[in-house]
Amino acid sequence: MIYVQYRQFISCCLYLLMMGNHIFSQCPKKSQFGSQWVDGNFGITGKEVGTQCTGRAVTVTTPSTLIQARYIFDYKTISDTSKAISQTSFTYSQPGYYCIVQIGFIDGKPSLAAYPIQVYSASKPTFNLSSGCSNSTKLQINTMGLAFGQYQIDWGDGKPSQTYTLGQPAPLYTYGGPGNYQVKVTGEGTGALVGCTAISDPQSFEVLPVPAPISEAVANIRGNTYGEIYVTLPNTVKVKHFSFEKNGSEFIKTANIFIDSTITPTQSSACYRVSYTDICDQKPDASPTVCTIHLKMDGEMLKWSSESPFTSAVSTYFVEKLNATGQVVTTYKAATLNEWLIDPTDTDVYLIYRIRATSADGQTSFSNPIRFRRSPILFVPDTFSPNNDLLNDTFDIEGQSIEMGEVFIYDRWGNTLFHTMDWKKSWDGTDANGRNVPAGFYTYRIEYTDAQKNTYSKLGSVLVLR
Repeated sequence: MIYVQYRQFISCCLYLLMMGNHIFSQCPKKSQFGSQWVDGNFGITGKEVGTQCTGRAVTVTTPSTLIQARYIFDYKTISDTSKAISQTSFTYSQPGYYCIVQIGFIDGKPSLAAYPIQVYSASKPTFNLSSGCSNSTKLQINTMGLAFGQYQIDWGDGKPSQTYTLGQPAPLYTYGGPGNYQVKVTGEGTGALVGCTAISDPQSFEVLPVPAPISEAVANIRGNTYGEIYVTLPNTVKVKHFSFEKNGSEFIKTANIFIDSTITPTQSSACYRVSYTDICDQKPDASPTVCTIHLKMDGEMLKWSSESPFTSAVSTYFVEKLNATGQVVTTYKAATLNEWLIDPTDTDVYLIYRIRATSADGQTSFSNPIRFRRSPILFVPDTFSPNNDLLNDTFDIEGQSIEMGEVFIYDRWGNTLFHTMDWKKSWDGTDANGRNVPAGFYTYRIEYTDAQKNTYSKLGSVLVLR
């Protein structure tokens, strides 16, 4: 306990001159109150008089020689004496310079004592973490106006706290591995401010791992219009941008999807080398290549490119038959083959096909759709024997995708022996008068149309055996 006498008041005011004339003017002189006022005195508990922090109580003590003591803990003007209280303990909520004033009586005379006090902030410390792309960070504490002489830094990795004292270089810390660490700082008062503490709000600091490999990339064709390539990464990756390289040209995109409208899907496939750059300008070791599926016709054989549209191999190919609106009407499993013969039992003339590829992990890629018009097919025998033995007795035409047909049979002089508007009608080897024609070769002409009214003509000969 330390008692403050009026003679000490003068030295205190001289001390306050170094703090500023404004603070000095806050502490009153007894002459301001009248000639009858005498010097009072009081004590302040603590390790060092005149220093305090917000949130910690200041306690004053009154000597036995002074009675009816009252205190003003935030004296500014003489009118504040009306606010004097007998309470001997007070807690400051805001930092700053204050003047504690005591008024009372000594030997029946009014007394006055005053003492300045500096209150430091004990609010939560704030700090900044340097943003970097390594496993090290520098911490800068905002110490201005705070009551703390040292700080305990919890780096959030389970290791003991690091002590930082004012005046030291800003602390630098290196983490042992990748992760998201919660950093906290505890301010601690020293000297007269021991016991003044506050804990900061936590801040996150992330140490990025080595760039993860690309989880999946898929090349796809949308209609016959453009290529679409998209990339899938682990959720932990912080991406700056994606890279799509085709034929030596690199396309940088912030999104994980690249739309390539420069390709012609019906002419060829396109291959893309995919990669990414993280926020620390690091790239993964591997940059896989994916290719669109190009589908073409070779006669009635569907053939498609063998390069995988995935970062892994194709698990299964499917041939999809579409209707005019693009809906799948039939699906054929082609396994891992790269060609497929059109279903010979399919009687549709106009056909639309595309390839659907799947990967082992469930990714899907589509080829360009291809349109195919099946030409009508005629199967015309080159011989028959109309001898009533019930074996090959008639001339019968078969075919596919034929809507209408007209058949003519001629002798060697061009005379019409047989004529019908029904191409499926049989010829029994007789002439227009119903007489059997002699053995030999006879000319036929078939005029026919498909469902779209396209006309075709076939000319040939048939041998009649007797």
